[in-house]
Amino acid sequence: PAPPFVNPDLGKQFVWSRNYLAKGWVVVDFFATNCEGCKKELPILEQLLSDFSETGLTIFVLATDAGGGSVVTPYFRENPTTLTILVDRYQVAVKKYQVTEIPSLFLVDPLGTIVFKEAGFQQDLYERISAVLNQGQ
Repeated sequence: PAPPFVNPDLGKQFVWSRNYLAKGWVVVDFFATNCEGCKKELPILEQLLSDFSETGLTIFVLATDAGGGSVVTPYFRENPTTLTILVDRYQVAVKKYQVTEIPSLFLVDPLGTIVFKEAGFQQDLYERISAVLNQGQ
């Protein structure tokens, strides 16, 4: 099963993943503001969220920057997104998911099982994630 996590969003409100895991499809994406592949991934994730919103898809982008909110908040103020950004400053979720490369992405099914994972950025991410989501509906 996907490990649970509790992280603050950009408004410093804590988000408990257990409120989402095992209730619908969830993407957990590990991001850094200085990562070019991460920046390329965001529009793809935004498109997935838009196209699959009726399925109850939730997307969490966990920003792993050591500077925490002081780095992440200004970045997303300049680069607004429809995605839910969480701050993983101390890399607690990174360790739980055993992330060794940024970006890393995990797709969790409604039963709470990780059914897809990927390290690094691949251009065809949308096609591969949407295929799994379409299969699972």
